Amino acid sequence: MAKYVVTGNNVSFNGTDVSASVTRAELAISSTEVDVTDFASGGWTEVVGGLKSGSVSIDFQQDFGTGGIGETLTEALVGTIGTVVIIAGNGSTASTTTPAYTAECLISSVTPVSGAVGDLSTYSVQWSTTGPIVKTTA
Repeated sequence: MAKYVVTGNNVSFNGTDVSASVTRAELAISSTEVDVTDFASGGWTEVVGGLKSGSVSIDFQQDFGTGGIGETLTEALVGTIGTVVIIAGNGSTASTTTPAYTAECLISSVTPVSGAVGDLSTYSVQWSTTGPIVKTTA
């Protein structure tokens, strides 16, 4: 796939398309470093990959209207597991050029009220993933 400028990635939460309220979405996948340095390491630290983890970061524009993000992401969800699907490459369906990433996330926080006088009400979340992140290309 050629390089692309982000103009329309698709984001859904628990099966609801929330793309119209999202201004930024990020999925990060990482691995812990496990030190395996021994006397034969020649004075160098040696590491191998350990447990994998992930996080989903999303910036939202708040909307309390019918069907808005305020109805979808409520304080009642805090402490529960939700499903986030991000389709990259400005796509709306999974394909080889617009892969979909599905992650189960711990909804550790929501911010129903945020903003100063005259500002657009926005907020950001960062949720840890639980279990494997699944990449779909078809």
